[in-house]
Amino acid sequence: ILCSASYAQAQPPAPASGSQTMRWGAALISLPKYPGADRQQLLAAPLIEARFGEHFFASTLQGLGADWRPAEGLSLSAALVLDSHWRRRKDLPVAWAGLDEVKFAPALRLAAQWQVDRFSVELSSSSRLGTLSRGTAGGKDKKGGHSVQLDASYGLLATPGLALAAGVSVEAMDARLGQALFGVDARQAASSKLRVHSIRAGVTSAGVFAQAQVPLDRDWNFSARMGLQSLRGDAGNSPLVQKRRQPTLAMSFSRAF
Repeated sequence: ILCSASYAQAQPPAPASGSQTMRWGAALISLPKYPGADRQQLLAAPLIEARFGEHFFASTLQGLGADWRPAEGLSLSAALVLDSHWRRRKDLPVAWAGLDEVKFAPALRLAAQWQVDRFSVELSSSSRLGTLSRGTAGGKDKKGGHSVQLDASYGLLATPGLALAAGVSVEAMDARLGQALFGVDARQAASSKLRVHSIRAGVTSAGVFAQAQVPLDRDWNFSARMGLQSLRGDAGNSPLVQKRRQPTLAMSFSRAF
């Protein structure tokens, strides 16, 4: 399962409740090699989504979970996903080989989305359920990590053939996750020649995004989301950050049946 709030939002809206539907296709995602990197990587993933009854869904992008609509315009969801915060040692500069690797791990994602007219606001939280980072020789494995993301968007255009929206996005992390991604402890500083840097809980990035939905016919759909986040605060001042502005692009083609 490849999941991120940003990537999931580039997908078509969920089918109407009360039916069993499926969607399949492919997703292409361009993102920094690691948080703060000045190089991009391109990932491809299958897009498979299914809904069962009124509440349950399974998706390669949005995880395995359930959603509820307690009031008009309000949607609540809970899902088991693959946490989007990770860093592979092989992507780091050779001189940084002593840094811990931030592992892939499952996470519990809780989200609330409120929509009225053309305005949409989504608040989501992600809590890692597995190993956060795996230390090199002499380092200890760490677990946990929590992040919160707020997205607010406005629909610029809504026609049968094209829907466009633009908005702002802010992400905050607890100290454990922030330190794993952007911090440098004394052991890591000694092996990498970087300065010691500690991360406190708080906002780590803020930025803007634009997204589009293009129904190609009754069954096929094209979706895209382009974003630019700027690393802020302790994260932005980290010696690991080579580029504060972090671009992302997610695209998908899918077919409903």
